[in-house]
Parts: sequence; C-alpha cells; structure tokens
Amino acid sequence: MKSSALIVTFNRLEKLKQCWATTSALPFEEIIIVDNASTDETQPWLNSIEDSRLHVIRATQNDGGAGGFRLGAEYIASKIDTDWVFMFDDDAYPDSALLTRFCDLAQRFDYAAYCSRVLDKQGALCKMNVPFSKMPTSLLQTLDYITEPGRYTPAEHKPADVVTLSFVGAIIRKDVLAANIEYIWPELFIYYDDLYFSYRLSQQGYRFRYSPELMFLHDVPASQGEITPPWKVYYLVRNLLLSRMLFEKHERPYSLGAIVLRIAKYLLSFTSQGRKGEYIKYVVRGIVDGISRKNGKQH
Repeated sequence: MKSSALIVTFNRLEKLKQCWATTSALPFEEIIIVDNASTDETQPWLNSIEDSRLHVIRATQNDGGAGGFRLGAEYIASKIDTDWVFMFDDDAYPDSALLTRFCDLAQRFDYAAYCSRVLDKQGALCKMNVPFSKMPTSLLQTLDYITEPGRYTPAEHKPADVVTLSFVGAIIRKDVLAANIEYIWPELFIYYDDLYFSYRLSQQGYRFRYSPELMFLHDVPASQGEITPPWKVYYLVRNLLLSRMLFEKHERPYSLGAIVLRIAKYLLSFTSQGRKGEYIKYVVRGIVDGISRKNGKQH
C-alpha cells in the first residue's frame, strides 16, 4: 500500500518547517507541497531540501487552500503512483504513529476516505476540523446543531461513519480523489471547500470513517470566539451563499433558512471581536458578494 502526503502552504515558513519535519519522518512514498505563490523565503527553503520524495508545485497566484488542494490533486492524479493521499495544511503536524495505525485500519475496513482526530495546541479537539456524522441542512436542524452539536458530530474518541471531512487530516483513496477533482472549488479560496467537496462525495455514495486513533496537531490557538484576522469572516459568509451556485437545488448542503441563520450568528458574534467595525464590514461584504456570486480571493 502506497501513501503520499499533499500539503498546501502560503507564507508560513516556520510552520512549514515543522510540518516538513514531522511529515518527512514518516515513510510516505511521495510528499507533494503546493506553494501558493508565497512571497517570503518559502521557495528558496523548499529548493534547498534534498529528499527524492519531495515534489514542489509553485502556483502562479495565491488561490487559497481550495485552489492549492485542487492543484495538488490534479498533479497527483496525473503523475503520482499512490493508493492513498493524506491531505493537510502547512500548520498541521501528523502524529508519529499515523501511518502505522492507518495501515492497520485500511486492512480491516473498506472506506473511500478516513478523517483524523485533530487537536489544537492546547491538546483540545479542534472544532473547525470535526466532521459531520449528519448534516444540519435545514433551519430547524441548524438551530438544533447550535444548541446540541453532539447530535450531528461523532464523539471525540469513538469511531463513526461521517458524511463530511476536513482537509486537515483527510485520507482519501487516490482513485476517489482523481475522479472527483472538479468538486474542489477554487472559487471558494478558503472555508467550506472541504465540507462541500466531501458532502458532494457522500451524496454519490462514498463512505467516510472518523478514526480517532489517527491524529494530527493543528497549530492554531484554542477558539475564544474571535475570528482573526477579521477578513476571514468574509469567506465564511460569502461561501455559504455561494453554495447555492455550486450545488443543484436538490443537492445543496444548506437550505436558505439555514444559511440566513448561520450568517445572523456571525453578525451577532461581533461583540466578541477585537476589531468590531472591520469585522462587520467584512460580514456585509460577504453577504453582498455572495448574493452577486463574486468568487475567488477578495481581501
């Protein structure tokens, strides 16, 4: 069984160095790094690495995580002989036992993809990377999810079938990835790209397993309710609305009511933001651009 790593990076050289150290220590056959047109010292540092497993793809512009993973998936589909693709960002570090544990799982189960348990720097479950076991697609389900998230997500330490995955710690069969590259939408730049991709695959009958024995560290602070920098909320809001463009009516992951409720929640969260005026400006821009279907990098 051949395994390859796909990493996307942009202007985070120190984190990329740590990511490379933990990734290269594992027996991956190939390691593909997509450099999203970094403007720091990332490119010369990557050029200095002497490891025959490393493939560096230099993007012509920064298309965010969505564009980076799309570019890397296309490269792997056409040029890399592998069975499984491990996907993660430059600020995510695989556990030293990751491949050993995954080999055991892959021999015992037959899933199209696996989701890892992702922890933050404090060792707590990283909420942004938790998959859905059931999508809260409607307004009522979204209200229920906000109050009782455990009804829609797997228990942290319990394996479960899920219907979405995060690109931090996703492990997907190459043939499945290659056949569905079109559902990684660069138009999103960042946020919801992995959720929309995986939900679309679930609709086609592909099965995913949340496997807590597979672990990643995500080098992000514990969530305190603040979205920083504030421009990130723009993509969270806009990309909710863009889902109505990307999916056919009967396939959409969120109803209009669910989208409105989620956007209202982002608006009400301005009280916990450090730069409140800038935050509200980006929420409003996200609404306007989402309705007008403006996509790509806009900050």
